[in-house]
Amino acid sequence: MHNGLPAFFHTFASPSDSLQVQDNESGGSVRDQGFHLKLSTGESCFVALMPVPVPNNEADEGVQFSLSSLRHQWKLPPHCAHLVVTFRAVAHSLPVVRVSRFTSLLAAVTKSAPSVGVYWGNAGATHDPEFFVSVAADPGIVPRIMLWSGVSIAREGDGRLSLLSLGMKQLGLPDLLLVAGESSEPLALETMINLLGYVAELGEQLPEGDTVGRSAEERLTVSYVQSPVDPGKKVWRVVMP
Repeated sequence: MHNGLPAFFHTFASPSDSLQVQDNESGGSVRDQGFHLKLSTGESCFVALMPVPVPNNEADEGVQFSLSSLRHQWKLPPHCAHLVVTFRAVAHSLPVVRVSRFTSLLAAVTKSAPSVGVYWGNAGATHDPEFFVSVAADPGIVPRIMLWSGVSIAREGDGRLSLLSLGMKQLGLPDLLLVAGESSEPLALETMINLLGYVAELGEQLPEGDTVGRSAEERLTVSYVQSPVDPGKKVWRVVMP
């Protein structure tokens, strides 16, 4: 698997970035000990094979929060082992740059290994491998936000659709709670992805009372409320009529 990683990485990463597989310093086989990867941008990575399923059914439970499951009813097949992929970023890089480079790296690993799923712990989601590499092939922030954050779907007490993002903390940003009225439901998921991509590109959270929208005319007010899943955290809330 590791011999083809540099070529696969080039498919997903910036043209100026490259990847090198490093030998195990302590000897032994790649299968037994895993292997190190070095990016030309300074980041490093370690890939190790664990001959057991992902603990505590985390990968199975994360399927429900992936857009690959929401859109295509994908289910995670049974698995008896998993690859652990760690990533050490350079100190000066922006969070969105770090996460994007890790995405390219993880897509290369996924492409080169016989994978049945991609569990992204910080996103709270487990993705279909084909969905993951397809989205990662686009270097833009807005498409890749679909990999970086899972989405939890619920209903408000009055029946309105409620969408909560799950992965924006890794970008140093609060998660988004989007509430949509009946007429806006068909556009809610697309709107959420675009709003998350907007703040990710901006690199900072929006002020209380600011407005966002799908057009110059639409003005949806930003407010901050208690997270419905973690009372100790605040999320930004946008309501679509």
